[in-house]
Amino acid sequence: MRIRIAAVGLIVGAVALAGCMLPQHEATPAPASAAPEKAEPEAADPSPSKAVQVGGEAEDDVKVTGCSVDGGTGWPAAKLLITNHTERTFNYMVQVEFVDASGTRIGTGAAAENNLASGQKARATAQGFVKASGKITCKVTDVQRYSL
Repeated sequence: MRIRIAAVGLIVGAVALAGCMLPQHEATPAPASAAPEKAEPEAADPSPSKAVQVGGEAEDDVKVTGCSVDGGTGWPAAKLLITNHTERTFNYMVQVEFVDASGTRIGTGAAAENNLASGQKARATAQGFVKASGKITCKVTDVQRYSL
């Protein structure tokens, strides 16, 4: 009986965590102080200029500042600079792929930063766990920007 209860608790916890990690999109309700007739056209206007004003694409918030193979472990690592260009606090989940000199993908890594305030910067490392050698390149493949 205890095993069944523990398994159910584990499943419920995993579902709750997955729900929290789903990306939240930039479209949020207008503040209570905003006039409804003004807030609706802004939220409905998908023009690129509006996207840039609220922070643009999440990928624009992440820059690879270093890419190397650790001499001790042989694992690839990407040094990242994450800058929150939006007007809200967000959490970030960044995925990186590591590619060898021949163009072959040798692995992936991930990095996360939580509660990054508007305009705030953070340094993070996306770590791979597959042995690599020689010159590699690091490419950001996905950025999820979400709030809780």
